[in-house]
Amino acid sequence: MSTHPHNSSPTIPLKEGDKLGPYRIEREIGSGGMADVYYAKHETLRRPAAIKVLRPSLASDEVHLQRFMQEARAAASLIHPNIVQVYEIGQDGEHRYIAQEFIPGSNLRQYLTDHGQMPLREMLSVLMQILAALSKSAAAGIVHRDIKPENIMLTQDGDVKVADYGLARVLLSDDPQLTRAGTTLGTPMYMSPEQIQEGNVDIRSDLYSLGVTLYHMLAGRPPFTGETPLALAMQHVQAEPPKIDELRAGLPQSLVTIVHRLLAKNPEDRFANPTEVLEALRAARSDDLAEFWPDQTIPLPGAVNARNFGPSAATLLLRSRLSQQRRDARRRMMYLAASPVVALIFMLLGWFVAGIGRVDLLTSQEPAFGSVPRRAKVQEQYADALLNSDNSRSRWQAVKEFFPPQSSELNRLYVGKAWLQLAGVHLKMGDYQRARETLDLINKDNLMPHLIRVLAMLRRAEVEESDEKARLGSADSALQLAQTMTLEETPSKTDQELIDQFILQLPPRLQELWQQRL
Repeated sequence: MSTHPHNSSPTIPLKEGDKLGPYRIEREIGSGGMADVYYAKHETLRRPAAIKVLRPSLASDEVHLQRFMQEARAAASLIHPNIVQVYEIGQDGEHRYIAQEFIPGSNLRQYLTDHGQMPLREMLSVLMQILAALSKSAAAGIVHRDIKPENIMLTQDGDVKVADYGLARVLLSDDPQLTRAGTTLGTPMYMSPEQIQEGNVDIRSDLYSLGVTLYHMLAGRPPFTGETPLALAMQHVQAEPPKIDELRAGLPQSLVTIVHRLLAKNPEDRFANPTEVLEALRAARSDDLAEFWPDQTIPLPGAVNARNFGPSAATLLLRSRLSQQRRDARRRMMYLAASPVVALIFMLLGWFVAGIGRVDLLTSQEPAFGSVPRRAKVQEQYADALLNSDNSRSRWQAVKEFFPPQSSELNRLYVGKAWLQLAGVHLKMGDYQRARETLDLINKDNLMPHLIRVLAMLRRAEVEESDEKARLGSADSALQLAQTMTLEETPSKTDQELIDQFILQLPPRLQELWQQRL
């Protein structure tokens, strides 16, 4: 995420085709607090990988560098089917990096956002795989410290892998200064009380975070929400969670008991380790969990799966149809070769049908939709853009091209989300004017969902904060307007969670200003 130059050193992203050790970078797929993440392939093995590269501004900081290497060593020691595998730790010039297994699919957060409460058989299949991963890390003396839906990867086949042991520490070689210097470890919405209070943290802290995640899977929302990260954190310390069976009727009593035991404030009142949780589940297998028990991994058709980044069946079908259209167009031109004017018309028509002649409305320098396949649903089109950052501006624009916002409320929601993402791409590239123009498309649509309009104003504040040439005070004005909009129409709890998450991604000064004005 770009920040104002006076706040931090700029990040220079790697580009497609750049080499990093034995890997060739193909595209960026995300970023975190300490590192940027790229999709790459090993040039000799042709094996895809996710490459986590320590940001240049942190590589010269000895404390951050030690934490990065500690993360790598801890994660590399964990070999398990339900844990994202670390392939190697390397350095290329000034770049420090970790190469790890690439998981084609979506994370649990995306799945819950799209589907809400999980059916019990699917939930149990996911839960037991997470517990298997935590059993392995606990046996190795490693605490994850950031168990949350975003770090739980799902595939369409139902396989689950726990990702990002980036905040883990090896208990036998813990350095308090190393784990606390400059970084709050964990995510407030899923953090245990002792983690918030900087107490002793062990595997039971991961089990509390798992309890929050399990609650989210069952109820469709986490147990606690708050207007600020501090307010949210204090609820984990002081408040009792709402009874899960009051939010979802008909839950087996054994499952209700397990959820609330995981969420106990005192670590002594929780399960001692992941194996105990598995034993409690198996004890109920012949009782009230019998009808829901998964005898094998349960497929998750709603989880986006782009295996090996090869062409999907839909893409192959589209290519076949376009090829046939081109052949038909050529035959017609041969028959009409005596008439150059008519032949030219058919040539232009063939180009149009094949998608060659379309131009991106917002970025005329690049082709827009000719190489972007149309998906069956707007949600799938949006997910396609999330998973494929190559030619990403065209992919985000394709959401609106294929699913016009005026056609339905669902289209308008996903088009708005796509425009937010597109503005973020422009922002990251330093194209602030295009970012503003994209956000204006949201603001000019009076029927756009209120949440999208609030997030657009927050992103506008981020754009103004990042642009050195921006008008003085424009970022503050945009932030104040976003706060006013939240007062005009009280957000739902789910919407408030999304707003809170968005705010946590803003530059630090804007985060502080937001909290001061509450």
